[in-house]
Amino acid sequence: MTRNATLGLAGLLLLAACSKTPANTDSGAASASAAAASAASTAAAAPVAAPVGGPAVSGAFTANGKAVTLTQVTAHKGEPFDDQPVTELVFTEKDQGGDADASTDAVFRKFGDAIVVKIQSDGTVIGTDVVHSGLKEQGSVSLSGMFSVKNYQSANGQISGELTSGGPTDVFGQPLNVDLTFHVKAP
Repeated sequence: MTRNATLGLAGLLLLAACSKTPANTDSGAASASAAAASAASTAAAAPVAAPVGGPAVSGAFTANGKAVTLTQVTAHKGEPFDDQPVTELVFTEKDQGGDADASTDAVFRKFGDAIVVKIQSDGTVIGTDVVHSGLKEQGSVSLSGMFSVKNYQSANGQISGELTSGGPTDVFGQPLNVDLTFHVKAP
């Protein structure tokens, strides 16, 4: 019986040895080629941010029940904050005409009603200046912590997202609501 067990064990070892992949360079090359093809197809299937179409800016900007339409948005390099890069998004009612100092000029009403938003590279809002003809204050109002950018993307030389106040919010006893979808060329 031990002889049969030994022969059975020897047969299993022989079967296992015969089932192994032969060790030659062609198999290794084929495996590397298959792995490269798999990686290429995975890379090809990876989502790539497509350019955003439609109007550069659309949505709601209201204060004290008065709605205004912002038609322009530009992006500019801002002053770093905590040694991190900052982008200024300048939303305006009137054409900015390539103004290199659009963020300052917007705050001084050169382009009508406006919002200047300072964001970090991850889309975090670090400051906002609002100019709205519906507010009692006829200059700019600086706000902090009231706005956020949802669905922020920065890819292929373009920045896009949704600037929102999260619904009507109180600004010195006055209701303000911002919900703007935008896309703009990165600075």
